[in-house]
Amino acid sequence: MAPRSAWFKGLLLCMSIASAYAQERASSLTYVDSQGVWRWVATDAEVALFGVNYTTPFAHAYRAHQRRRVDLRRAIEADVAHLARLRLDAFRIHVWDREITDHRGNLVENEHLDLLDYLIARLKAQGIAIVLTPIAWWGTGYPEPDPKTGGFSDNYTKCQLTADTLAWRIQANYLQQFIQHVNPYTGLSYRDDPDILAIEIFNEPCHRTAPDTTRLYINTLVAALREAGLNKPIFYNISEGYHEAHGQAVCEADVQGITFQWYPTGLVRGRMLESNMLPNVDRYLVPPAAFPACQNKTRMVYEFDAADVGGSYMYPAMARSFRAAGFQWATQFAYDPLFIADANTEYPTHYVNLVYTPSKAVSLMIAGEVFRQLPRGVSAGTYPESARFGPFWVDATQDVSVMAADTVFYYTNTTSAMPPQPAQLRHIAGVGSSPVVDYEGTGAYFLDRLQPGLWRLEVYPDAFWITDPFGATGLHRSVARLVARERRMRVRLPDLGLDFTVEPLNAGNTHRPAVHEGTFGIRPGVYVLRARHVAVDAVALRPAPFYVPPIPEAPPLVVHTPPEVLVADTSAQLKVQLVASWPVDSVWLYVRRAGWRGFQGVRMEALGGDRYRAVLPASVLRPGKLEYAVTLYQAGNAYTFPGGEPRAPIDWDFAGRTFWQTILVAPGAPWVLFDAARDVTRLLLPRFRRDFRFSVEAVPTDVPGQWALEVTTSGPDPESGVFAFRVERAMAAQLQQVAALRVRARALEGVQVLELALVDDEGVAWAATLRLDSKWRDYTVPLRSLRPVPLVLLPRPYPQFLPYFLEATVRKPHVDPARIAGIQVVVRPTGKAAFALGPVMLTP
Repeated sequence: MAPRSAWFKGLLLCMSIASAYAQERASSLTYVDSQGVWRWVATDAEVALFGVNYTTPFAHAYRAHQRRRVDLRRAIEADVAHLARLRLDAFRIHVWDREITDHRGNLVENEHLDLLDYLIARLKAQGIAIVLTPIAWWGTGYPEPDPKTGGFSDNYTKCQLTADTLAWRIQANYLQQFIQHVNPYTGLSYRDDPDILAIEIFNEPCHRTAPDTTRLYINTLVAALREAGLNKPIFYNISEGYHEAHGQAVCEADVQGITFQWYPTGLVRGRMLESNMLPNVDRYLVPPAAFPACQNKTRMVYEFDAADVGGSYMYPAMARSFRAAGFQWATQFAYDPLFIADANTEYPTHYVNLVYTPSKAVSLMIAGEVFRQLPRGVSAGTYPESARFGPFWVDATQDVSVMAADTVFYYTNTTSAMPPQPAQLRHIAGVGSSPVVDYEGTGAYFLDRLQPGLWRLEVYPDAFWITDPFGATGLHRSVARLVARERRMRVRLPDLGLDFTVEPLNAGNTHRPAVHEGTFGIRPGVYVLRARHVAVDAVALRPAPFYVPPIPEAPPLVVHTPPEVLVADTSAQLKVQLVASWPVDSVWLYVRRAGWRGFQGVRMEALGGDRYRAVLPASVLRPGKLEYAVTLYQAGNAYTFPGGEPRAPIDWDFAGRTFWQTILVAPGAPWVLFDAARDVTRLLLPRFRRDFRFSVEAVPTDVPGQWALEVTTSGPDPESGVFAFRVERAMAAQLQQVAALRVRARALEGVQVLELALVDDEGVAWAATLRLDSKWRDYTVPLRSLRPVPLVLLPRPYPQFLPYFLEATVRKPHVDPARIAGIQVVVRPTGKAAFALGPVMLTP
């Protein structure tokens, strides 16, 4: 897209310069005191800012918008408006220096820089503070191949940038030009813009030289920035490739702050993590705290995310742990731009956007409140006690985060939580239903009180994940779909009562629903809710912007993951989610057992929000394989899934060949927690490295139809002293009487001592020790003999100095089989270890 016209830029420049002079603001709003506390100059209050990274001006995001023919400035306007809607107040970006420099480090005025300028101006208008990291080094291609760009980083490896003194001069030249660059949309240089609070020199630098060289490199670039007139705090990364000598050198450098990242669930797993990951974020360990030279440095989290986690319960817990560790800034990586978020191509291991991931977005909103409200150094105990702190709590089992305060009530999914003072509420944000709002849709909504009896309502479209968003992605296919249908909503607010009007505010919205006893039909948009007796001025009814992408009508779809096992009793049921642009007449489940020629139909019950369920008919409730399909009837037409056949299975000309399957087991039968063939893709493994190698493979055992996981390891993991893995989302037991754990296993070399544990949903691992020899043996262990052991935190949290184990608080004397969430296997080899793990079962 072409930059804005010269006359418009000139107008903006004149306006912004006049505004800058009128405000007479200092170029630095913050400082770091002698104790390492980051403070606001005007009040001496501590800085506590929480937000995101966001990258539309650069790299893949830039190209993806262009390919979709989206106006990049409009995209930035929409995304920044959504960040403000989520009450986020911090923004950080590592600038792709390759795209705005030449090979000598001279700044190149181009559209990438112009878009960064425009983004900064929009952030300033929304009151969002900014930290810039001028040197990224990274290529600009990911997830595509890296192109050549002509920037100075094309000519150096990342490690060479910090070791080659010629490269130091090039970087110093670039940094000086960068901070002196005048933003045409604000009339201020980056150096003088008060809303740019700080500079972080280098994103995740590489230091393989002596510590003295590290210190000299940092101080050389700091001196260049100071010579160019920068009087803001300067930060430098300490956590990337951390080792003690490097950390000491960073602490001794002339910077005011040190920066960290946190990826507590690893990165790029290629599929969604499905088990409870709260133990992985129970605490953040900061090793530089032991260095005297770091006591006067403030702490920033420049990037964090619970990668590959689809749930909405992680962010508030991470914010709590950040505050416990003394951080004053934290920015998630990375917020997905609205107009490409349906595909999640930018960084497929991350996924958060207000419209397409509403529950995660509200979770991020709650996390911002956690970060701003909890004091530095706060202690919340050990998980699971740490799941509740102040007015906040998180629950992985229910997939919910909640903030319930006197004036604020936020929740990420349907909850029964009650705000303490409903009459005092001023702000509500949620997904699903609560005691204050009943809502059938799946999108986010916001209610903000303008005055007694007058509330602003903002409702976003329904969002559905139609495939795993953390798997393979591409701009040509969506992982999420939006639906803009009318949904039922009921609002219960004391000052609003049950008799009020609903009036649209956003452009093009003419929806004025009738209200009956507080209930009305609502479509995506912005509205004002007004009690009948309340007078309202024109200001409250002024048009409101509302940013959503185009939402075309699409063929209906059924989203469903078949359960691997169901107990064949009268409570056995199946649930599905419809994704439909218009209402359906009915939904039917068609089931058959292996060997049946035809199907038996069961009408499914509507649960609201296009969710349906059906109890299985008695005719199929016997152990064995069950095959089924779901048919939607809509305006006389039938659509059958999972195949999408435009017929029903009972039609004479139905030709579908694709069906869902599950296994029915008898009540009281042993419950298979681990089956190698089934669960090999659910392994949570340690990091494979040059000095630590292992292999895992599913292979047949000596029993026909039975599989085992063969495991070999070169030795213990140097980070932990053991070899360990976990299996997530093992099947929760539905047995009434469970007495024992039964394991089939053998050693592949010598004698192996295996610690096998059941992991419950509170993060406690309940273990038995098995001594394996070369013969296949069945080991039976009474559940009451299992003892608590530390939980291995996998996927391995990064940075590498973070804890490897968690000793969760034990709140019951024995493991509860109904709350089992996985298994854990630990061996403590002195050398090579090899064993085979067959079925792991619970038996009555």
